[in-house]
Amino acid sequence: MTFKGIATTAVLASVIGLAGCSGNDVKNQSPYAQADGRYQGTLPCADCAGIKTNLEIRNQNDTGASFTLDSTRLGQSQKPLETKGQVLIKENVGPNSYPLVYELKNGQGNTIYNLLPVGNGDMRLLDRNYSRIDSSDNLTLKRIN
Repeated sequence: MTFKGIATTAVLASVIGLAGCSGNDVKNQSPYAQADGRYQGTLPCADCAGIKTNLEIRNQNDTGASFTLDSTRLGQSQKPLETKGQVLIKENVGPNSYPLVYELKNGQGNTIYNLLPVGNGDMRLLDRNYSRIDSSDNLTLKRIN
């Protein structure tokens, strides 16, 4: 076999090997598939001790996503308020031009939360204008699966 033949075979083997690994690569997943999962946290509240938050995002065949949000106002309620709706993808938004933000819209079309994915799979709350909220409070929902 010639040098050119060996080089071509090596390149092809590398390409085939990489192609086999790409199915598990998060970067190749749709943004809806990347968000699919459950998140928890206690978000700040102006008139209560905090809002215990449980969020589940469900990927719908990589063409959309829905969510179920259970929110309990600590010190005011024992029963969670359940909100369901759709997840919208926003790209290059806000003053920082975030490449990807998840906007949760309820059944009436109102925005519930704007969430910025952070490097470890968690989601950080943004304001209505897709800006970071200047606060010492915890504004992160931790991914639990």
